[in-house]
Parts: sequence; structure tokens; C-alpha cells
Amino acid sequence: MKNLSLRQLKIFVSAARLSSFAKAAEEMHLTAPAISMQMRDLEEDLGIPLFAKKGRGIALTSAGEYFLVYARRVLRSLREAEDMMAKLKGIETGSLTIGLVSTAKYFVPQLLAEFRKDHPGIQVVIQVRNRDQLIKLLREGEIDIAVMGRPPRDLDVRAEPFANHPHAFIAAPSHPLTKQKRIPVGNLDQEEVLVREAGSGTRAVMENFFEQHRFRPMSTIEMSSNETIKQAVMAGLGISFTSLHTVGLEMEHNKLSVLDVEQTPVTRIWHVVNLTGKNLSLPAEAFRYFVLEQGNELMTAMFPLLTTLMKSYRS
Repeated sequence: MKNLSLRQLKIFVSAARLSSFAKAAEEMHLTAPAISMQMRDLEEDLGIPLFAKKGRGIALTSAGEYFLVYARRVLRSLREAEDMMAKLKGIETGSLTIGLVSTAKYFVPQLLAEFRKDHPGIQVVIQVRNRDQLIKLLREGEIDIAVMGRPPRDLDVRAEPFANHPHAFIAAPSHPLTKQKRIPVGNLDQEEVLVREAGSGTRAVMENFFEQHRFRPMSTIEMSSNETIKQAVMAGLGISFTSLHTVGLEMEHNKLSVLDVEQTPVTRIWHVVNLTGKNLSLPAEAFRYFVLEQGNELMTAMFPLLTTLMKSYRS
């Protein structure tokens, strides 16, 4: 492995995680041919195939599975070394990798902007995934901090709450249900319900709510992003159960309405999460403290209509 490079290791881990050279190229900001060439050179250097074609994508060979374990170990060690050097030099020269469930992307960038006012020298990387994917990144040590609603139960983590996370049903303002008050859950049985993909936190909250009320919608349409669901709801395709932190802008501009369904909003909690077995770098600790101390106050200011709505439900 005399020609092995750190760049090749990073490309290999990315391609293995995404099962695609094309997706790895997009993530690494390279061309697909460049990714393929780097992996071909790596395989020639090792003298054994690491990938095999699988449909339109790729899959790891048995050798690739073994090599992935060591590649991650090397990269993790390098990140830990980098963190230690950052501690020796001070917080402002370190790096921070934040993992977000997709719903959190509607407020974490604003929190990060406030954080960076006091820490402009910190280098930041943001990874946006659904809940299941985020837990995998956390387990593999590829992120420092995760912002998510429901912390993993099968992983040794420190999960600290910092803000409420309300969920409710939304519809286009022209939808007949927007004119009704205290709608029984059973009255939604003739509605088309647009849902997030399996593995997302929002989907889990919705399914738990339906199970508690022994409710089954007439039919559902699954979509893999909050943005697609919002556009479909605005177009009148159906209603949806979603995090209200994803619709702040649409509420302000009267593009979406929150339905007054009984026993909603369903309030969950936002958490900042990190592996207990991984020492946080100074930048990661600083961001964690910032979120815990200022996150709730900043989010209240970010979503003024939501704050008013929640107060009306409590009154």
C-alpha cells in the first residue's frame, strides 16, 4: 500500500456509504471518472477488487467490507489527531462536523450563523440525513454533533434537550378543513395523506399518533423530502402531518395552513446528541453549549407565527 493516499481513503469510504461512484463524486466535488480512476488505482495498489457492480450502483466485495473497517479507523484516528491539535492551538482553528435530520435544516443554519459571529475561524461541515442515516453516521464517528428529535436507544450517547418540536396537520389554505374547528382525527379518513419515507423521524411521530388514535388514512403518498411534500400540499394533492418548523415561511405568506385537529400539535423535543465514547473537540463543545444555552430563545424568535399558534392552543 505504498501509494495509498488519504484522498483515496475518503473517496473509498464515501463510495462505500453511498453505493455509487456518481453520488460519491457529487459529495467529494469531483467528477465520476476521477472517482473511478482513484478507486481503480487503489484496487491495483492493494491487488484485490474492493467493489463489484450491482444494478446501476456498486457494492463492496468481501475484501472491500474488511478494508472499510480499517479505512474508517484510519480516518477516525486522523480526525481525533486533528481535534487534539486544535485543542492545543485553541478553539478558533478547529473544525466541526454537524449532522442534522432533514427537518433541522430549517433552523440549524441560523443557529450556526449566530454561533459563527463569535467563532468565525471554525471550519464547519454539515451532513443532512434522515434519522436512520444520521444514527449510522453518529455510530461510525463521522460527525461530532447530531441535532435530532428522537435520540437512538441502542447507542451510548449523551442526548440533551434544548427546544420543543411541534408537529401538526397542514393543508392548502383553500382546503375545506381549514374552516373547521377541533376536527376529530377520524374525520380525516377520506383525505389523501402525504407522508415522509420510512426511517424519517417525522414518519415515526405520525405513525405513533395514528396508532394511538387507531386511525388509518384512506391512502398515503410517500415522498422523500419536506420540500416536495410542502409543494404537493400547496398544490392541493392532499394534507400532511409534519414538523411545524418546516413550514414557518409558508405560514407567514399564507401558503399553508395548520389544521385544528384534536390532540394536535403533537409536541416532541429537539436534542443535541454526541457519542459518549468520543471526546468532543473544543469547537464541538462550544457549539453544544451554544445550542443548549441559546437554541430555544433563538428558535422562538425565528418562528413568530408558530410561537403565537402554540400560545393559542395552550389558552
